[in-house]
Amino acid sequence: MAKNETKAPEVTVNASTFRGSVYSQLVGVTITDIDVTLEFVYVNPRDKTQGEVVSRVTIPRQTGQELAKVIRDTVAQHEEKKRGEN
Repeated sequence: MAKNETKAPEVTVNASTFRGSVYSQLVGVTITDIDVTLEFVYVNPRDKTQGEVVSRVTIPRQTGQELAKVIRDTVAQHEEKKRGEN
């Protein structure tokens, strides 16, 4: 580990707890030098001309990069599994 790196603390997550769940069809991404902001947008099917931000999450840039990799890897695994079922 480099001198200025710090080890992330161990965190235990209780998966049965959450603040709520929302559905969105769109996500906007804004990136700065230090963080990534994701804005999740719901578009009502009855009025497809307007959407509303249902959640905004800001995370450290490194976490955003790790999230992007996890999403890519998980989608690839899912697609590979589907090919194996056919």
